[in-house]
This record gives sequence, structure tokens and C-alpha cells, in this order.
Amino acid sequence: MESLRQAWSKSKWYRFALIAAIVWFVLRLLIQIIYASGAMPELTGEDGLPADLPVYIGAAQKFTLGQHLYPQDLSDSTFHYPYSPPFAMLSTFLLWFPARWIALGGTLLCVVAYALLYFKWMQIFKQLSLPDVVEKMAYTLPVWLIFSAFWGVVVYVNIGILVALVATLLIENILKERLGWSAALVSFLLISKVMWIFPLALPLLLGRHKFFLKLLGLATLFYAGLVGLSMLVAGPAYILAQYPQYFIHLQRIASEFPWHVRDTIPFLGYNHSIKQFLVFVLGLQPWVLQLATIIKVLILLPFALVCWRLFRTKGLAASSMLQVGLAFALYLGAFIWLDIVWEVLLGIAIFPFVLSILEKKWQKALVWAVFLLYALVDVIQFFSYMIGGDSVVVMQGAYVLTDPSLHFPLTMAVILLFYVIITRKLWQLLPTLSKSKS
Repeated sequence: MESLRQAWSKSKWYRFALIAAIVWFVLRLLIQIIYASGAMPELTGEDGLPADLPVYIGAAQKFTLGQHLYPQDLSDSTFHYPYSPPFAMLSTFLLWFPARWIALGGTLLCVVAYALLYFKWMQIFKQLSLPDVVEKMAYTLPVWLIFSAFWGVVVYVNIGILVALVATLLIENILKERLGWSAALVSFLLISKVMWIFPLALPLLLGRHKFFLKLLGLATLFYAGLVGLSMLVAGPAYILAQYPQYFIHLQRIASEFPWHVRDTIPFLGYNHSIKQFLVFVLGLQPWVLQLATIIKVLILLPFALVCWRLFRTKGLAASSMLQVGLAFALYLGAFIWLDIVWEVLLGIAIFPFVLSILEKKWQKALVWAVFLLYALVDVIQFFSYMIGGDSVVVMQGAYVLTDPSLHFPLTMAVILLFYVIITRKLWQLLPTLSKSKS
């Protein structure tokens, strides 16, 4: 809190920005609460709910009835169930409450989890003695309050913010080598959003091989326990039948995704993966899909070399900057590799870290320009609709034509920009490690 007070006292522009952001946050949240409560039937329909909530409720109902969880048709990829059978088991508690209560509770849960995410990263940076990052966390609080990826999760009542908080807690517990908590958090990520288990590689790359093996083993036991519990609840035959479909479904999401192709859809859309961008520009052909894989490998090669050198360095005394930078690079690398990239939620925590490691003004200006545009997407969408109404939306209101991220891969631009800066910093730290080793 001291860093926030200092930022408030030093700059009138900061005070103006923070007050404006707080006003926006309160009004935006009020609108979302009205939306989630069903008080705007002209937007949600008479029985409309935040878009992802029916996915969780539907999976819970299918689980209790012993029905198949995974669809055969992926033509509407936005609303399929992409999680494991144990997660469907955990979702059954949603059936205890009216859907409107769940929508309102989920909205407030997103807000609480987001607040915890901010203060947890503030705490992590303080504990790792990174005062410059702590200072940047205070100065970027207005950006946290308007951050478009957060509001996107709130609108859909998605578990994304909760998963980002769990991954943050996992990073903290791994760095402190807390085995039990780390294993429990890994198991939750495994049954929900598998791509978020990136912190699992941290102890391996930081030379804590024994801890890595213990963590891997205990997380496997925890995961097996969740699978076993789901078998007790729904029966072994049902779970054993669903798991092969689950793995097939994960593979099919990328291979059968309804890609946007310029000849049929005149805008990129909100999937900003490298593969989707190339398909949009070059067309949906096998060689384009192969080219996307080659490009991803080439982009990730410098970070792979960093990881290889870290893995080979024995007796590593990693600095705080290295530990945090490595965690963030693993996250960015995972999302570079994905074929479906909707958002970069942890980008809001990476943003102040990146600002703290840059020295040249033009570099900081570039980061501010790109990330602030990404953070303002929700504001742009909101005011565009308030001014233009239905004239600015197309395809059942799913796309706002004035949104820059609809036409340019803004999410991937943020990911790549942060990835290049952090990987470069990690590479610069490697000679220091070699000298300390000798």
C-alpha cells in the first residue's frame, strides 16, 4: 500500500487516471451485475445467461445423468466443453443453485479473484526484492482496472481469472518449494485448463531436480485421486468411457477449429494465434498449417536455448529477476504454441515487470502503446455500442466492427512483444550465471 500512496502523492496525472479508472470499474461492474441478473432481456434474451455459464451447468447435468460430455460437432467451437471429467464432477455443485444466483456469484467471484491476483503479484514482487516492479505495479493500477481481458472473462463468467490466480499461487509455492500446495494446484490446472501448468517446468530449469520429481509424483497422485473420486461418484465405466473422448476432443479443437478465412469472413476475429493469422492471410491449406508450426518453432528456439543452458547449469543461484522472468517466459511460450489464443490474462502482471527491465524511452513507449491499446479494447467496444448500437456489431452481436483486435492480432502482438523483451533479458543474464558458477 505504501507504493500506491507514493504514486498518488507524486503525480496529479496518476490521480486523474486512477479516479477515472475507478469510476469506469464501478460503472462497468454495475452494468455487468445488471446483465448477469437478467435485468436486461433485450441483451441476454428472456432466459439468457453469461455465455460460458451454460457450458459449466450443461456439463454438470450431463455428468449427473451419465451422458457424453464432448460434442461430435465442433462447428460452434465457442460453446463446447473443453475440460476433464473430474472438472465436470466439481461443477455439479452449480446445480444446487438457481442459474441467476450462479451468474451473480460468478461475476463477484471473478472480481474477488482479480483483486487477489493484483495483491498476490504485488506481494510476490516484494518478497523477491524487486522494488522497481512493485513501483510499476502501483503506477499501472489504472490499467488493471480497465483491462479488457479481465472484463471479457467477467462478461462470459469464465474460470479464466480463477485459473490465472491458481497459476500465480503455483509459481509462488514452487519458488518457495512448498510441495503439498504446489501438487494440489497442479492437479487443479490439469483437470481444468491444461495449458496453464507451465510453472511445472520452473524447478526443473532452476536446478531443483529432486523437488521437480517429488512434485511430479505427488501431483500425479492428486490427479489420480480426483479421477478416482469421479469414478466413485459416476461409476468407473462412465469415466473410462469419457476420458478417451476428452483426449480426442483436445486434439480435435485445433484440427477442426472453424478458422476465419479472408475469402469467407472479412475480419480476423478474436482468435489471435499464429496459425489463425496465417490461415486468414494465406488461406486454409495444409502447407499453411505446416508453415505455422515451423514459425512457432523458430520463434521459440531462442527461449529453448535459454532453457537448455539453465538446465545444464549446476549449482544455480538464480536471481529474483531470473526466476520471475523465466516463469513469465514459460507462460508466453505456451500461448505462442497454442492454436487458439483468446486472451493474455497474465499479461497484466507481466506488463509492470517488462516496464521495469527496459531502459530506453522508446522501448517503454512502444510497450505502453501496444499494451494500453489491448487494455482499452473493452472500453472501445462499450462506447462503440453505446454510440452506434447494432450498426457496429455483426454476426449475432459477437463482433464489434470498431474493435481494433477484430482486424489485427493484438493479443498475439502483446505476447510476442513481451516474449522478445523477456527472452532477451534472460539471455543477458546467462553470462552472469556462468561467471557465478566458475
